[in-house]
Amino acid sequence: MKVLITGIGGFAGSHLVDLIRSTTQYEVYGILRNGEKRDNIAEHEPKLGLFECDIADFQPVFQVMKDVKPDIVFHLAGQPFVPSSFEHTAETFKVNVIGSINILEAVKAAEISPRIVVVTSGEVYGETDGLPALHTEKSVPRPVNPYAASKTSIDYIAQTYKTFEGMNIVVARPFNHTGPRQRPSFICPSIARQIAQIRKTGADPVLRLGNVKPRRDFTDVRDVARAYLLLGTVPNKEHFVFNVCSGHIYSIEEIIDLYAKLSGIKLRVEVDRQRLRGYDIQLLAGDSTLLRNVTGWVPRIPLEQTLREMLDEWMAE
Repeated sequence: MKVLITGIGGFAGSHLVDLIRSTTQYEVYGILRNGEKRDNIAEHEPKLGLFECDIADFQPVFQVMKDVKPDIVFHLAGQPFVPSSFEHTAETFKVNVIGSINILEAVKAAEISPRIVVVTSGEVYGETDGLPALHTEKSVPRPVNPYAASKTSIDYIAQTYKTFEGMNIVVARPFNHTGPRQRPSFICPSIARQIAQIRKTGADPVLRLGNVKPRRDFTDVRDVARAYLLLGTVPNKEHFVFNVCSGHIYSIEEIIDLYAKLSGIKLRVEVDRQRLRGYDIQLLAGDSTLLRNVTGWVPRIPLEQTLREMLDEWMAE
């Protein structure tokens, strides 16, 4: 069995490699950006088949599909950061939409029929109206930022390829996930890094953050990777769109409190206006009942463990 992971060197992609290499005998191939660092997958690199290319350029993507002929494609590559989508909207759509279309068209052109797991985002739904009204797969997408709009576009496009082209596609809509190796531009590693700096330097215990009121459904990235792997093999005749989320909802304030307990530091927050967004979704939470019922998936790693490992990671930097 051959698997191809786009975005293999990234946050979720590298954890998916860890999982596949430790639990299966699959041959693993991957696509990296041109010149992308390989630190996240260094321990596996000798056993991987790696290709560097821009997924927004069709020809090299087609060549990879033609050469590898994968049985499963995990399409994780993309521009993942909401604030960057405001600053670089065209590039976000180029990578997230055109790049994703190139993956699907390359599969067609190579005349192969792999299972394709297209990863979009829980951000497609926009605001959750209020608990207990969680987003299900039947909720109507209402994207409120360019990143979410790009993910909504490829989500619907992938469904079109499934329905009208007959391609073997499953769409995964992951909500917020965090864990080791995540870039510090995201909230949980940002806090971990700042606490590590406070510990190392003895600086005032002040966190500089944006809005700390929003609530999110957080899942450990390793649990998300397990969901992706399950979706790589699940029958998809009836259901082919799945939320990936834990159902555990935390405000950023509650995340700070957990970090304070883990670190033993009484933390204060100063608002960094550069981190404030023009519009912040106040509650984004999902229902993963369908994923659980179809695959048997359940989240295993508690958030406290995730945060502790991230703090240890930054202390070791």
